[in-house]
Amino acid sequence: MSVFKALIFKISQNVILEDSKWKLSSVSSRMIRTLASSSSSSSSSTYYSLSQPKNQNEPNAKKPLHLLFQEAVGLVSPEEIVESPSLDSAQTQTNQLVNTKLRELEEEVRALMRREAAGAPVSVKEEHTRKTLYSVFAHTPPEAEKKQKKKKKKEEGPGVFKDLSPDMEMFLTHLYRMGYLREANFLGESGKLDFSCFNDSYSRSFIMFAAHKFGQDHQDIAKWVSGSDLKKVALFGCPSLSRKSVISAKMLRRYFDIQEDSVCGKCVLKDSCSLANKGISNAKTLSLGAVMRVITLYALEMVNPKLLVPDEIKRSVSRLLGEVVRLSKSTN
Repeated sequence: MSVFKALIFKISQNVILEDSKWKLSSVSSRMIRTLASSSSSSSSSTYYSLSQPKNQNEPNAKKPLHLLFQEAVGLVSPEEIVESPSLDSAQTQTNQLVNTKLRELEEEVRALMRREAAGAPVSVKEEHTRKTLYSVFAHTPPEAEKKQKKKKKKEEGPGVFKDLSPDMEMFLTHLYRMGYLREANFLGESGKLDFSCFNDSYSRSFIMFAAHKFGQDHQDIAKWVSGSDLKKVALFGCPSLSRKSVISAKMLRRYFDIQEDSVCGKCVLKDSCSLANKGISNAKTLSLGAVMRVITLYALEMVNPKLLVPDEIKRSVSRLLGEVVRLSKSTN
């Protein structure tokens, strides 16, 4: 143990000594150069000679600490230590590589321009399609993935919207008077209610937002809404595959203790739905916000194209909208 301690002490002393020599040499060089700049030419040459190492061919650079340690313990000899390439040489190699690539690119552009001027067809490389992480693990070609996205987008809802029904115009008028369309910037500078402004996806989405906010603000009237009509809507299923609408429809079924498999089993959208046969547990009370989201989708006819909504469901939705408007007027 004493021999090991003596060896460690010797190594540390050698490392400290080498480091001190390098620091002293660096400080003395800076001092000598400063004095040399303010003295005469003869004194300058004297001090300059003192600051230079004896051998001009040896590099005046600090050795890394790990090399000093290996040399001190005898793992390597000073002759075996080979310094790594300098940063300047690495930068030079990088610049040479960049210049080579630029020259190749210039030659390719010139060749294309010559072929185009001569009237020859110019072949352009097709842009490489970037794959998603899912397609890499599922071994799905990019073309198939694009088709799946288009199919999913088509299933989410129609691209062309139908005219507003009389029930929907009545409900929008009520929302407008209560200030729920105040932030609708698509109504124009006048801010007047114009039903022709609700013919795009943005305006229809704003209606959904306003209807849901209206339901949240008037939760107290949920207990007076017709239970029979609401249960018919809940038993029919989900109006679309969007996550919010599916969860809202599941909240209605949970409130009426309707089993999910009894509705999802006969649904035409079950193969495309990621939440099929999955229930929720946080629907002990009837949420009017969820009710308004579901019946507004039916009233706007923003349902999945595969769904055929029966007239009975349409009549229930119409009665529910009228009840909600009438009850909210009586409580204000």
